[in-house]
Amino acid sequence: MRYLIVLLMFFCVDFAYSQLENQYIRKGCEEYDKKQYGNAEVSFQKALQENPNSYEAQFNLGDAFYKQAKYDAAIKEFSALVNKTTDRNNLAEIYYNIANSKLKKVEKILEEQKLDEAIKQIDKSLTDYKRSMLHNPKDKKVKYNFAYAKKLKELLEKQKQQQQNQQNQQNKQNQDNKNQDQNQQNNQNQQNQNQQNQQNKSKDDSDGDGIPDKVEKGDNPDKPRDTDKDGVPDHEDEDSDNDGKPDSEEAGQNPAEPKDTDKDGLPDYRDLDSDNDGKPDSEENKKPKQGQISQEDALRMLQAIENDEKDVQDKLKRVKGRRVKKEKDW
Repeated sequence: MRYLIVLLMFFCVDFAYSQLENQYIRKGCEEYDKKQYGNAEVSFQKALQENPNSYEAQFNLGDAFYKQAKYDAAIKEFSALVNKTTDRNNLAEIYYNIANSKLKKVEKILEEQKLDEAIKQIDKSLTDYKRSMLHNPKDKKVKYNFAYAKKLKELLEKQKQQQQNQQNQQNKQNQDNKNQDQNQQNNQNQQNQNQQNQQNKSKDDSDGDGIPDKVEKGDNPDKPRDTDKDGVPDHEDEDSDNDGKPDSEEAGQNPAEPKDTDKDGLPDYRDLDSDNDGKPDSEENKKPKQGQISQEDALRMLQAIENDEKDVQDKLKRVKGRRVKKEKDW
């Protein structure tokens, strides 16, 4: 973005002076009026060689530098004049020219998209505009440029805030995208792990009961163990002892070291009577069909019925043996 800064024109000051210095100053002013600013610069420098303390030559040299966009050089020349005069009007013009030179530098800075540096440079120009107004509060051109610089600063600060908001929004979007990519990657890694686990499970645990195949096959892998003799080897049989309870349940929390309830050296998933109570697990684990009751429940119910019937008979016997006194009907 390029900002056009409107400033009042500098002018070449032609002071009446004598001898060779005056000739160079006059020549420089003529060249300045013809917009031959490079030649004017040379003439004013020659005048300074004749008189290094020449206020007029140095002021005009600063103007020539400014017209050639040599703003740092112009600032240097104008700043050197501050200690060469006590006139308030002269000081007002000096600080005004310094402020203008600093403000013009903002254009170059903005071309390089350096907003922070441009705002700082405007602050420097505002300081010198204030100094100029202190020496000459009635100068309208100084007030105008001060107001312009202040407004420009506000616009740049607003633009900076917008860019910051856009950057924050972009950063948030980038972070969201990064999080999303990370989540997708995590999900993919989990899927890959699950697939790997499934492959390992199929490879090392054929029946998926948690007990490794090498444990269920027994001592002779070439002739795997078949506990219930159903033709399906234990490592492929989900209920190796055919007791109605899955091997995965009987194996316990550590399938690599299956549970052995009765401590007889035979794990529960291969033990036909895992609790060694004399009753096969297949009978203990058998569940009655819907509408049927277990043998134990039937015996309990029969016993209860027999007890109820005995109580009834006892009551009847007591009633039958009781004497009843009859009243005479005559």
